[in-house]
Amino acid sequence: MIKIIPRTIQDVPVLEAIKEENLDQPLPLVVFYHGWRSAKEQVLTQARKLAQKNIRVILPDAMNHGQRHADVSSIPSFTFWNSIQGNVSEFSLLINYYQRQNLIKDQKIGVGGYSMGGMTTGALLTQHPEITAASIIMGTPNLLAYAKLVREDAKRRQMYLPQDMEMLTSWIKYYDLNSQPEKIDNRPLLFWHGTNDPRIPYHESKDFFDKIQGEPYSKQVAFITGYKAGHLVEPPLMDKIANFFEYYLN
Repeated sequence: MIKIIPRTIQDVPVLEAIKEENLDQPLPLVVFYHGWRSAKEQVLTQARKLAQKNIRVILPDAMNHGQRHADVSSIPSFTFWNSIQGNVSEFSLLINYYQRQNLIKDQKIGVGGYSMGGMTTGALLTQHPEITAASIIMGTPNLLAYAKLVREDAKRRQMYLPQDMEMLTSWIKYYDLNSQPEKIDNRPLLFWHGTNDPRIPYHESKDFFDKIQGEPYSKQVAFITGYKAGHLVEPPLMDKIANFFEYYLN
């Protein structure tokens, strides 16, 4: 039986998914992030599939989402980037909580997410060598290109955008995996992206994957194309993600 435990770690609301018999046992840990305008409850099906693999799964609410709901700024993407920045800033807080209790087996730590959560995952890979394996699902590792795309779209639609928007979000360049792919450092990394994704362009992920082929740091990077798939995760893909983390963390 999978037990779902609500927790608040400092000021971060999370759900912990774990087999009841594993409750107090050290296990591999996976932090899994939800998407834009979603919430931790929306990724519970994925969490249950991971927990079945004898993994402890943590689902945080991003800033401005779920229990931390806040109105979206009228400035295009400002709340979006703030939410990713919050995820990144709180990652070590979550990991340290479980490390202090000696609940992370062999320091095996996985990170994954859908959409905005996938972009969070790529950002974390640039700064956290303690991550063992990761999955970027319908998110882009090219944060700078996506930020530029959003700015150009806002201008085209004649929406108000600060002239210094690029400077206001200048932290992005330090977390852009596309600019520093060597940070993958031969860690297992799974991509999935649908060819008909209307929100995050398929080519941003696929171009990145093609670019790093043959590099010594990318030997364990895999890419699954969802042919004619949109911005949606189906149960068979959830099973693939669970199998991926089981293989590399257990």
